[in-house]
Amino acid sequence: MIKYLVTICLMLLLYTNSALAMPPIMTTSELKPGMQGYAETVVQGAQQVSFDVEIIGVVNNGKGSSKQILARAYGPIIDETNGVIHGMSGSPVYVDGKLIGAVARAVGQDVLPYKFYITPIEEMLKIWTLPDSLAVINKSNIEKVKIPSLGEYEKNQDNYDENIDKEVEKYKSKHLATPEGQEAVKGKAQKRLEEILSGLDIETQEDKTDVDADIVQTDKIIKDLEDNSKTDVNADKLEEHISLTDFILKSLEKQNKAQASSFNNTSMMPIYVSGFNDNALNFLANNLKYKNMTPYNTGEFISAPMGNKDSDIKQNATLKAGDPVGVVMAYGDFSAGGTGTVTAVEGNKILGFGHAMTYKGNVNYFMTEADIIGSAGGILNGVKVSSFGKIIGRVNQDRFSGVGGILNEYPSSIPVRVKVKDRNLGKEETFVSKIAYDEDILPTLASSIVYASMDRTADRASYGTSKIKFTIMTDEVPEGKFERENMFYDPKDVGQFTVGELTQALYFLCTNMDKPSNILDVKVDVDFTSSRKTASIVSAIPDREEAKPGELVNFNVTLKPYRRENVTVTIPYTIPKTQKEGQMFLEVKGGGFVQLGQVLQSGLVVTPQDIAQLSTVDRLNEIKNLNKNNEIVISPTIDIESEKDQDKAIKEAIKLSEEIGKMSKKEREEFNKNRESKISTDYVIDNFIQTSINIKK
Repeated sequence: MIKYLVTICLMLLLYTNSALAMPPIMTTSELKPGMQGYAETVVQGAQQVSFDVEIIGVVNNGKGSSKQILARAYGPIIDETNGVIHGMSGSPVYVDGKLIGAVARAVGQDVLPYKFYITPIEEMLKIWTLPDSLAVINKSNIEKVKIPSLGEYEKNQDNYDENIDKEVEKYKSKHLATPEGQEAVKGKAQKRLEEILSGLDIETQEDKTDVDADIVQTDKIIKDLEDNSKTDVNADKLEEHISLTDFILKSLEKQNKAQASSFNNTSMMPIYVSGFNDNALNFLANNLKYKNMTPYNTGEFISAPMGNKDSDIKQNATLKAGDPVGVVMAYGDFSAGGTGTVTAVEGNKILGFGHAMTYKGNVNYFMTEADIIGSAGGILNGVKVSSFGKIIGRVNQDRFSGVGGILNEYPSSIPVRVKVKDRNLGKEETFVSKIAYDEDILPTLASSIVYASMDRTADRASYGTSKIKFTIMTDEVPEGKFERENMFYDPKDVGQFTVGELTQALYFLCTNMDKPSNILDVKVDVDFTSSRKTASIVSAIPDREEAKPGELVNFNVTLKPYRRENVTVTIPYTIPKTQKEGQMFLEVKGGGFVQLGQVLQSGLVVTPQDIAQLSTVDRLNEIKNLNKNNEIVISPTIDIESEKDQDKAIKEAIKLSEEIGKMSKKEREEFNKNRESKISTDYVIDNFIQTSINIKK
């Protein structure tokens, strides 16, 4: 009886090893023109089929380049699909029962789809030997929080959020500490100057239709300020106002361009997405172009949307050569990735695709099952219509010769949950997606998912007014989470402005100079309407004509909301204790505007080297402390009527900068404490005015 059981165990062991072992291979040196073989793939359902292959020759592209095998496909399957089509990539090709490589791509897709390239197996096997540094990314002592399905989240939202809070607190108490004397927070003027010093072209409020006619020469202003001998700064420029929202969007564009520079020599990689309507797809495409990726809304779906099953992960998954497989960056109500075919399996390691998907080397993507719904054959861009199934592993390599992955190991991922309330339709929608932890693509995908959620909920172009509140759960900040609220209006596309600050915050976290930031969760709430909820400041009248330094003055500010009656709000303002005797000029403005002259007068002029020293916490706090578009802000300003006034203002700014630089953190906080006062409204404030009060000692 014991011998019988041992025999069965040995048979099972031998069967398992043979099923997961590599087949014998044939290298390019052994191939001859005219050799016959076959390739295995799936064109519908899960059943593997084969088509015939004839070897034409081996293409050697020179030293350092991968060889390619040129072949011809034929047979009933190829006749049905009209050639090699998208999705067949990775299909294993055999000659004399030996694996020679994977289907890579058709030759001249539009005119010669029957001839195709094969990536040699000896080139693909190198993928398994490459280092995998991202295997430990986003790892900490924080217990991994189970990603809930949509139904689970809606039922247990409070408990779920509370659990994340507890885990972050646990991590904070054990690992986070601010060294004594270290400054964690800097003033928002630092943020303004960081943006100014970035050398961006800035669109002014006076003329948004002709950007070139109103470019603010900020580099020149800063350079002149740093040189005491130069006083030829244009006074008009000091009084120009710029939109902070535009600043952030242009800053993001510049950051994306800088990142894209290292990929200039590679071609645009196609990424297949689902859930994105036309407007959202265009938004995504505009951001992905800097990553050398082009999204296509084509034949890729989530076969089991998040919330329809108990788990998105399939345990103990297996694959075999010829099976379809998904490589996915975002998974859920919105997805981004691609499907191909498995070329080879050894143990828990797989090879597939026969070409790159993103060509980013060591990566951290979801490996999923894939269901082939059918194929759309054709001479022009035939494609397998497919869907992503459950998550079965992690893709860790994305190279020229193909992709590599590990079954039953899973990438770190970040849930992005978006709730959109549309006031016009009176409906509320919740969307959930998971993004594989890839610092390069995370900000773009997360913001695009929020934009797409607005688009799908409203079912119209995204003009109108929006309110956004987002929370990023991260151990990077002492509180364990970063929160920000704001309000936006745009007559054409408010969505792009709505997601700007979220994108910027995620970008700061993903470009942490010290270490990878742990991002546990992103939660976004958007309130959206097509109505124009803006207001203009008509007047701001102090309740007295004179005041002393340190005294409180109430300003009665009259607003004219769009197509509504005037409203008046009272804003208390404390005259700074250091204010000089004489006429004090103040600016009353929407929180989304900043006057260059005002920033310069603050004295917080720093060099780009100083800005580079800001920590991730500092940068996040600068976003957090930015004024909001629906706030009315009162602050001191410059009144420049002549070159003499201009020279005086610049010299005073330089002197003040030196004085502030000598202050302690506490002294600086006290100094800036009463320099501005603000109040929130229900409107985006779209202008600014000037007022004054006489100061007497």
